[in-house]
Amino acid sequence: MSQSTSLRLFLALILSIVLTAPAGAISVEHGHDDGSHGSANPAVERPVWLEKLENQLNHEDVMSGLEGSQQKLDNTFMKLMGQLQNKLKEHASPASSGGMFHDSWSAHQLGQSYLLGPTEAAAKVYKGAHCPSNVPTKTYEVSAINVEVMLNQWGDYYPGYMYVLDKDIGKVRTEEKANAKAREDDTELDPGMVSTGLQGDAIQPMTIRGNQGDCVRVKFTNRLEDEDAGFQISGSAMIISASGKPNTAATQGSIIASGETTNFEWYIPVDEQEGSHMIQNHAGRDPSALGLIGAFIVEPRGSRYLDPWTGKPLENGWMAMISNDEAKDFREFALFYHEIGDESFRPLNRHGEMIPQRDPLTDAYRPSARAMNFRSEPFGINNLAQQEKRFHYEDESLSYSSYTFADAPTTIPRSYLGDPAKFRLIHGGCEVFHSHHPHGGSIRWTRAPDREPHQENLTYAAYDGPVKYPVVRTTTDRVDVEVIGPSEALDLETECGSGLCQRLAGDFLFHCHVAHHYVAGMWGYWRVYNTLQTG
Repeated sequence: MSQSTSLRLFLALILSIVLTAPAGAISVEHGHDDGSHGSANPAVERPVWLEKLENQLNHEDVMSGLEGSQQKLDNTFMKLMGQLQNKLKEHASPASSGGMFHDSWSAHQLGQSYLLGPTEAAAKVYKGAHCPSNVPTKTYEVSAINVEVMLNQWGDYYPGYMYVLDKDIGKVRTEEKANAKAREDDTELDPGMVSTGLQGDAIQPMTIRGNQGDCVRVKFTNRLEDEDAGFQISGSAMIISASGKPNTAATQGSIIASGETTNFEWYIPVDEQEGSHMIQNHAGRDPSALGLIGAFIVEPRGSRYLDPWTGKPLENGWMAMISNDEAKDFREFALFYHEIGDESFRPLNRHGEMIPQRDPLTDAYRPSARAMNFRSEPFGINNLAQQEKRFHYEDESLSYSSYTFADAPTTIPRSYLGDPAKFRLIHGGCEVFHSHHPHGGSIRWTRAPDREPHQENLTYAAYDGPVKYPVVRTTTDRVDVEVIGPSEALDLETECGSGLCQRLAGDFLFHCHVAHHYVAGMWGYWRVYNTLQTG
């Protein structure tokens, strides 16, 4: 590859970073004192060095006799795209009113797909600002701490990290000590304080919330042992309160030394998209890979967050009831798909021994190291091993349920028939892709809910009974599996809510659809009740 070609590829990469940004990162600058909405600032001008680099590449093309080569490449892309579109027109198409995915089925049939060609589209990026003085404010006091995380009731664990509200540090330490003591008992297999279904455990990824139009203030303290820490919310316009500068890893003051405290703030615009944002530590890879993760969820304006167990206000938790006087209430479930450490890391069993990289009973890779919300329930090394030990056979056909081995310690979202439900997916790992796939004949959601004019109907359709004839899609497909990569956060609004359009009660399995990931522990199930639960 020539030097000019290499530089051109580098330029293309830089352009993609400078000219495109995720929609969740867009924010609006507001006045500091009066709260008035200022006019939107245009995107930052292209840097001088980028212009110089372009000129240099063009000059080298001319000197090498390659003038106009980039334009030829762009034309080739567009020609190939046109050929594909013409091919699609030759095939019969299902009835639909269109949409960008309307012809995707036939493209797949032809063994082709859409090409990434040149485009003039670019997202504008706006600067974050101090919170106005007259808006609702939510304040969170958060710390980064070292903690031993117990992955399941069998006692598998690892020395890790977590974000925690300062007021909950005592609960975390109590739980940590109880779990350590439980691992010392080899006879009764004491589960410690690890619950089934992750019901209110203190040791779990922190999930906090704020409404559209709110000011969110975070007082962040680094309580790690001799390590720096950060508190970055992906896709936000959070700033460092003292300086007003963006809270990014490249900004001085955003990475906090051990024992230090810093204040951050984020004015969430009233038109900010509802949904989840990954909370990350940009100070180092290891803490992030071992649990220093969380989620911030932007809720509809005027929402209140209630504990599903007590009905009281909720500050932190993966499962919540979102109440709103201006719209229908819904249940919310934040699911973190993540690995434990990197691909060479091995958690420990209750005896402090490294868990094998390969499960001898199921051949799954990295058992107990594929997790959901700090919990993992591998099929072989614990459940089937105990079955073999006590009954001299193992049957994995029912490992995927509560039938043989009782409820799993992984996430078990709970709701009643017809309850509107929204799943917030967060990839908290650093290594590999995962895919969220729920079982159930009609579990599905729209690929792009904002493009669907009947989304309100889709989400709440079964509120008053079964839906025999669901609304036909118009501008976006319905899907039942969602691929998610490191640091991504996606939102799924299930059609017809809990129990689906058929209004079914029971357990609906979900898992990562990579086969050895779910066998290694990355699974749970959604429990939908048709009777009142009071226990």
